[in-house]
Amino acid sequence: MTTRNARAKAAPSGSMRHAGRGAGRNKKTLLLDQQLLDRARQALGARTETEAVTQALEAVVRREQQIQGLRALAALGPIDERRID
Repeated sequence: MTTRNARAKAAPSGSMRHAGRGAGRNKKTLLLDQQLLDRARQALGARTETEAVTQALEAVVRREQQIQGLRALAALGPIDERRID
């Protein structure tokens, strides 16, 4: 039988890419639209609701990083095809 503490210490499977799988994890109480959460879990292929929320948050952060990268690239000016190797 698994105790509550053992479950809390167990690293969940998922797409977390942090050093030390439990690093920076906190238990939260959230009020979420269950249908939206179910749809997100299915769309992401997540096995648990926690995985779905984690993957969705990672996607938001990744998108922001991509936007920042594109802005930095755009600030360089036009692309000279002769300089692309």
